[in-house]
Amino acid sequence: MIPGDMLEVNQKLKWALDNGIDADEQSVINNAVLEGTQYFVDEALEGSYWTVKWDPQHQNIDIYGTTGTVVGQIKPLTATLEQDFRQDSQGLFLRIEKEVAVVVRNN
Repeated sequence: MIPGDMLEVNQKLKWALDNGIDADEQSVINNAVLEGTQYFVDEALEGSYWTVKWDPQHQNIDIYGTTGTVVGQIKPLTATLEQDFRQDSQGLFLRIEKEVAVVVRNN
């Protein structure tokens, strides 16, 4: 389950802690943003051909094509993607979906 809002983040955090998984709210949000981006990439390509990873500064999400080079990047509108999620998770995921579609179309 990819949390889509703060209620689901808290549910996933509780589940993780109840199952002995080391997690906090920040890590659950960051994983949700990364996993959500990977989901949109997979959907746009109709398969798992590209990979998404946090950039070295853990600020942006890099989209890697089949050759292993960065073909696109998801950047925050605020200070961080975590903050974007906290302010408007649905808006963030809609923006990511649109940005992924542009990256796929251009590559």
